[in-house]
Amino acid sequence: MKRISLLTVLICIATLFASCTIKKEVAKDAIIEEQILKSGSEDSNYVELNRVKENIWVHTTYTDYKGNRTPSNGLVIETSDGLVLIDTPWNNGQTMELIKLTRGRLNKDFSLAIITHAHEDRIGGIDTLLENKIDTRSTSLTAELAEKNGFKKPTPSLDSNPDIKVGEVVVEVFYPGEGHSADNIVVWLPQYKVLFGGCLIKNLNSEGLGSTTDANIEQWPVSLNKLLEKYSDADIVIPGHGKWGSIELVKHTLELLKQLK
Repeated sequence: MKRISLLTVLICIATLFASCTIKKEVAKDAIIEEQILKSGSEDSNYVELNRVKENIWVHTTYTDYKGNRTPSNGLVIETSDGLVLIDTPWNNGQTMELIKLTRGRLNKDFSLAIITHAHEDRIGGIDTLLENKIDTRSTSLTAELAEKNGFKKPTPSLDSNPDIKVGEVVVEVFYPGEGHSADNIVVWLPQYKVLFGGCLIKNLNSEGLGSTTDANIEQWPVSLNKLLEKYSDADIVIPGHGKWGSIELVKHTLELLKQLK
Protein backbone atom coordinates (compact mmCIF):
# COMPACT_ATOMS: atom_id res chain seq x y z
CA MET A 1 0.00 0.00 0.00
CA LYS A 2 2.85 2.39 0.89
CA ARG A 3 4.66 1.51 -2.38
CA ILE A 4 1.59 2.43 -4.41
CA SER A 5 1.25 5.71 -2.59
CA LEU A 6 4.92 6.57 -3.13
CA LEU A 7 4.73 5.68 -6.83
CA THR A 8 1.63 7.80 -7.23
CA VAL A 9 3.35 10.77 -5.61
CA LEU A 10 6.40 10.38 -7.86
CA ILE A 11 4.22 10.23 -10.99
CA CYS A 12 2.34 13.35 -9.93
CA ILE A 13 5.58 15.24 -9.26
CA ALA A 14 6.98 14.22 -12.67
CA THR A 15 3.74 15.22 -14.41
CA LEU A 16 3.68 18.58 -12.66
CA PHE A 17 7.33 19.24 -13.60
CA ALA A 18 6.72 18.37 -17.25
CA SER A 19 3.62 20.57 -17.36
CA CYS A 20 5.49 23.58 -15.94
CA THR A 21 8.31 23.09 -18.44
CA ILE A 22 5.91 23.06 -21.39
CA LYS A 23 4.16 26.20 -20.21
CA LYS A 24 7.47 27.99 -19.88
CA GLU A 25 8.50 27.05 -23.41
CA VAL A 26 5.15 28.15 -24.84
CA ALA A 27 5.29 31.44 -22.97
CA LYS A 28 8.79 32.11 -24.31
CA ASP A 29 7.66 31.83 -27.93
CA ALA A 30 4.15 33.21 -27.45
CA ILE A 31 2.75 35.35 -30.28
CA ILE A 32 0.74 38.45 -29.45
CA GLU A 33 -2.93 37.52 -29.78
CA GLU A 34 -4.61 39.27 -32.67
CA GLN A 35 -6.79 42.12 -31.53
CA ILE A 36 -9.10 44.27 -33.62
CA LEU A 37 -10.79 47.49 -32.50
CA LYS A 38 -13.51 49.14 -34.60
CA SER A 39 -15.47 52.38 -34.56
CA GLY A 40 -17.89 54.21 -36.86
CA SER A 41 -21.11 53.28 -38.58
CA GLU A 42 -20.27 53.71 -42.29
CA ASP A 43 -17.19 54.15 -44.46
CA SER A 44 -17.23 57.95 -44.13
CA ASN A 45 -16.34 57.61 -40.42
CA TYR A 46 -15.43 53.93 -40.01
CA VAL A 47 -11.96 52.97 -38.77
CA GLU A 48 -10.43 49.74 -37.52
CA LEU A 49 -7.23 48.96 -35.64
CA ASN A 50 -5.39 45.66 -36.05
CA ARG A 51 -2.61 44.91 -33.58
CA VAL A 52 0.39 43.46 -35.43
CA LYS A 53 2.90 43.61 -32.57
CA GLU A 54 2.80 44.73 -28.98
CA ASN A 55 2.19 48.51 -29.06
CA ILE A 56 1.97 48.54 -32.89
CA TRP A 57 -1.40 48.87 -34.64
CA VAL A 58 -2.39 49.20 -38.30
CA HIS A 59 -5.26 51.65 -38.79
CA THR A 60 -7.41 50.87 -41.84
CA THR A 61 -10.13 52.99 -43.45
CA TYR A 62 -12.12 52.68 -46.67
CA THR A 63 -13.33 54.89 -49.49
CA ASP A 64 -14.88 54.50 -52.93
CA TYR A 65 -12.01 54.82 -55.40
CA LYS A 66 -13.02 54.49 -59.05
CA GLY A 67 -16.05 52.41 -58.10
CA ASN A 68 -14.20 50.07 -55.75
CA ARG A 69 -14.27 50.00 -51.95
CA THR A 70 -10.58 50.60 -51.29
CA PRO A 71 -8.76 50.18 -47.96
CA SER A 72 -5.87 52.34 -46.83
CA ASN A 73 -3.39 51.59 -44.05
CA GLY A 74 -1.44 53.70 -41.59
CA LEU A 75 0.16 53.06 -38.21
CA VAL A 76 -0.60 53.86 -34.59
CA ILE A 77 2.36 53.38 -32.26
CA GLU A 78 1.92 53.34 -28.48
CA THR A 79 4.70 54.99 -26.47
CA SER A 80 5.15 56.15 -22.89
CA ASP A 81 4.81 59.72 -24.20
CA GLY A 82 1.59 59.37 -26.19
CA LEU A 83 0.71 57.90 -29.57
CA VAL A 84 2.51 58.32 -32.88
CA LEU A 85 0.42 58.36 -36.05
CA ILE A 86 1.88 57.38 -39.41
CA ASP A 87 -0.42 58.81 -42.12
CA THR A 88 -4.02 59.89 -41.68
CA PRO A 89 -7.10 58.02 -42.84
CA TRP A 90 -8.74 59.06 -46.12
CA ASN A 91 -10.69 61.98 -44.63
CA ASN A 92 -11.22 64.19 -41.59
CA GLY A 93 -14.29 62.30 -40.34
CA GLN A 94 -12.36 59.03 -40.20
CA THR A 95 -9.42 60.79 -38.56
CA MET A 96 -11.68 62.20 -35.85
CA GLU A 97 -13.11 58.73 -35.28
CA LEU A 98 -9.57 57.33 -35.00
CA ILE A 99 -8.74 59.91 -32.33
CA LYS A 100 -11.90 58.99 -30.39
CA LEU A 101 -11.18 55.27 -30.70
CA THR A 102 -7.58 55.47 -29.53
CA ARG A 103 -8.42 57.87 -26.72
CA GLY A 104 -11.21 55.60 -25.50
CA ARG A 105 -9.53 52.20 -25.90
CA LEU A 106 -5.81 52.95 -25.59
CA ASN A 107 -6.27 55.81 -23.12
CA LYS A 108 -3.72 58.01 -24.87
CA ASP A 109 -3.64 61.02 -27.19
CA PHE A 110 -1.50 61.55 -30.28
CA SER A 111 1.66 63.51 -29.62
CA LEU A 112 3.12 63.20 -33.15
CA ALA A 113 1.99 62.48 -36.72
CA ILE A 114 4.16 61.75 -39.76
CA ILE A 115 2.92 62.09 -43.35
CA THR A 116 4.70 59.80 -45.84
CA HIS A 117 3.58 61.59 -49.02
CA ALA A 118 1.09 64.17 -50.23
CA HIS A 119 -1.77 62.01 -51.56
CA GLU A 120 -5.29 61.87 -50.13
CA ASP A 121 -4.84 58.42 -48.57
CA ARG A 122 -1.87 59.72 -46.53
CA ILE A 123 -2.86 63.30 -45.69
CA GLY A 124 -6.65 63.52 -46.17
CA GLY A 125 -7.28 64.04 -42.45
CA ILE A 126 -4.66 66.69 -41.78
CA ASP A 127 -7.23 69.39 -40.92
CA THR A 128 -8.35 67.26 -37.96
CA LEU A 129 -4.78 66.75 -36.79
CA LEU A 130 -4.02 70.47 -36.86
CA GLU A 131 -7.32 71.39 -35.21
CA ASN A 132 -6.37 69.01 -32.37
CA LYS A 133 -2.92 70.64 -32.16
CA ILE A 134 -1.10 67.43 -33.05
CA ASP A 135 2.52 67.96 -34.12
CA THR A 136 2.35 66.91 -37.80
CA ARG A 137 5.59 66.51 -39.74
CA SER A 138 6.76 65.68 -43.24
CA THR A 139 9.66 66.31 -45.58
CA SER A 140 9.90 69.71 -47.25
CA LEU A 141 8.90 68.19 -50.60
CA THR A 142 5.77 66.61 -49.13
CA ALA A 143 4.83 69.92 -47.49
CA GLU A 144 5.27 71.68 -50.82
CA LEU A 145 3.22 69.07 -52.72
CA ALA A 146 0.55 69.04 -50.02
CA GLU A 147 -0.13 72.73 -50.55
CA LYS A 148 -0.09 72.22 -54.32
CA ASN A 149 -2.66 69.41 -53.95
CA GLY A 150 -4.99 71.54 -51.83
CA PHE A 151 -4.06 70.27 -48.36
CA LYS A 152 -2.71 72.18 -45.39
CA LYS A 153 1.03 71.92 -44.92
CA PRO A 154 2.66 69.67 -42.32
CA THR A 155 5.77 71.03 -40.59
CA PRO A 156 8.65 70.31 -43.04
CA SER A 157 11.18 69.09 -40.45
CA LEU A 158 11.95 65.48 -41.43
CA ASP A 159 14.77 66.36 -43.83
CA SER A 160 16.92 67.65 -40.99
CA ASN A 161 15.47 65.45 -38.25
CA PRO A 162 14.62 62.03 -39.73
CA ASP A 163 15.19 60.06 -36.51
CA ILE A 164 12.78 60.83 -33.69
CA LYS A 165 12.48 59.38 -30.20
CA VAL A 166 9.04 59.50 -28.60
CA GLY A 167 9.11 58.10 -25.09
CA GLU A 168 11.08 54.88 -25.39
CA VAL A 169 10.30 54.33 -29.09
CA VAL A 170 12.66 55.27 -31.91
CA VAL A 171 11.01 56.24 -35.21
CA GLU A 172 13.32 56.41 -38.23
CA VAL A 173 12.29 58.05 -41.50
CA PHE A 174 14.05 57.12 -44.74
CA TYR A 175 13.72 58.54 -48.25
CA PRO A 176 14.81 55.81 -50.71
CA GLY A 177 14.14 57.89 -53.82
CA GLU A 178 11.18 58.34 -56.14
CA GLY A 179 8.73 55.53 -56.82
CA HIS A 180 4.97 55.70 -56.32
CA SER A 181 5.50 59.45 -55.94
CA ALA A 182 8.38 61.88 -55.92
CA ASP A 183 8.18 62.36 -52.16
CA ASN A 184 7.39 58.87 -50.78
CA ILE A 185 9.21 58.03 -47.55
CA VAL A 186 9.16 54.89 -45.40
CA VAL A 187 9.13 54.56 -41.62
CA TRP A 188 11.25 52.03 -39.73
CA LEU A 189 10.75 50.98 -36.10
CA PRO A 190 14.06 49.30 -35.22
CA GLN A 191 12.97 48.02 -31.80
CA TYR A 192 10.08 46.14 -33.39
CA LYS A 193 11.61 45.45 -36.83
CA VAL A 194 8.48 46.86 -38.46
CA LEU A 195 8.73 48.66 -41.81
CA PHE A 196 5.89 50.89 -42.96
CA GLY A 197 6.39 51.14 -46.71
CA GLY A 198 3.21 53.01 -47.58
CA CYS A 199 2.29 53.17 -51.25
CA LEU A 200 5.85 52.45 -52.36
CA ILE A 201 5.06 48.78 -51.55
CA LYS A 202 2.21 46.64 -52.89
CA ASN A 203 0.54 43.77 -51.04
CA LEU A 204 0.95 40.18 -52.23
CA ASN A 205 -2.55 40.10 -53.77
CA SER A 206 -1.84 43.09 -55.99
CA GLU A 207 -1.73 42.33 -59.70
CA GLY A 208 -0.80 45.87 -60.66
CA LEU A 209 0.80 49.03 -59.29
CA GLY A 210 -2.40 50.98 -58.70
CA SER A 211 -2.32 54.69 -59.46
CA THR A 212 0.88 55.69 -61.25
CA THR A 213 -0.12 59.28 -62.08
CA ASP A 214 2.76 60.70 -60.03
CA ALA A 215 5.02 57.65 -60.26
CA ASN A 216 8.59 57.38 -61.48
CA ILE A 217 8.56 53.89 -62.99
CA GLU A 218 12.27 53.93 -63.84
CA GLN A 219 13.40 54.96 -60.37
CA TRP A 220 10.91 52.82 -58.43
CA PRO A 221 12.95 49.54 -58.62
CA VAL A 222 16.10 51.37 -57.54
CA SER A 223 14.27 52.69 -54.48
CA LEU A 224 12.90 49.24 -53.63
CA ASN A 225 16.33 47.65 -53.85
CA LYS A 226 17.54 50.19 -51.30
CA LEU A 227 14.81 48.94 -48.95
CA LEU A 228 15.81 45.32 -49.50
CA GLU A 229 19.39 46.15 -48.62
CA LYS A 230 18.61 48.35 -45.64
CA TYR A 231 15.72 46.45 -44.05
CA SER A 232 16.37 42.79 -44.93
CA ASP A 233 15.72 41.82 -41.28
CA ALA A 234 12.21 43.32 -41.17
CA ASP A 235 9.70 41.08 -39.36
CA ILE A 236 6.63 42.87 -40.70
CA VAL A 237 6.25 45.04 -43.82
CA ILE A 238 3.10 47.14 -44.09
CA PRO A 239 1.91 48.40 -47.49
CA GLY A 240 -0.25 51.45 -48.07
CA HIS A 241 -3.16 49.24 -49.13
CA GLY A 242 -4.10 45.66 -48.37
CA LYS A 243 -2.65 42.95 -46.17
CA TRP A 244 0.74 43.28 -44.52
CA GLY A 245 3.38 40.54 -44.48
CA SER A 246 7.13 39.97 -44.73
CA ILE A 247 9.94 41.41 -46.86
CA GLU A 248 8.40 39.37 -49.70
CA LEU A 249 6.08 42.33 -50.31
CA VAL A 250 9.04 44.39 -51.49
CA LYS A 251 10.14 41.56 -53.81
CA HIS A 252 6.58 41.20 -55.13
CA THR A 253 6.47 44.92 -55.97
CA LEU A 254 9.74 44.55 -57.86
CA GLU A 255 8.20 41.71 -59.88
CA LEU A 256 5.21 43.86 -60.78
CA LEU A 257 7.56 46.54 -62.05
CA LYS A 258 9.50 44.00 -64.11
CA GLN A 259 6.27 42.99 -65.83
CA LEU A 260 5.96 46.52 -67.24
CA LYS A 261 9.21 46.15 -69.16
